[in-house]
Amino acid sequence: MVVINMSKKQIKKIVGVISNDIIDKYKLYDYKNTTIVQSLDLYLHITKHISEFSSVDNYNKAITNIENIINNPLFVYYDKCKNSLLYFKKIEENVCVVVKLNLQKNKDNYVATIYPISENKIQKYIEKSYIIN
Repeated sequence: MVVINMSKKQIKKIVGVISNDIIDKYKLYDYKNTTIVQSLDLYLHITKHISEFSSVDNYNKAITNIENIINNPLFVYYDKCKNSLLYFKKIEENVCVVVKLNLQKNKDNYVATIYPISENKIQKYIEKSYIIN
């Protein structure tokens, strides 16, 4: 679903909902039934990561699969310090989609960035999540 806010001329697309499993695992009960949006601003934030992808095709596949990554992740990590969810999935290479959480009225949970990540770093996040929980 695409939402257009004419007062700010922002175009947003709803790309997912924070799942109940994630809400329960990280005790994020205030975010129950909240959506995650992607805006055109995302492309400004990911430019610094473009060269980190192994190919243009892998970059394009990651971008076009944001909705799939959020709705069918390999693993999700909650970064309490940054109040963000990190969604991991292997498309052509392992990628991380960072979703910034926001409870303020008229503010969205939004896709902040996407970048490739190594298998070792994903494993470290998995181990860290067991220690924290």
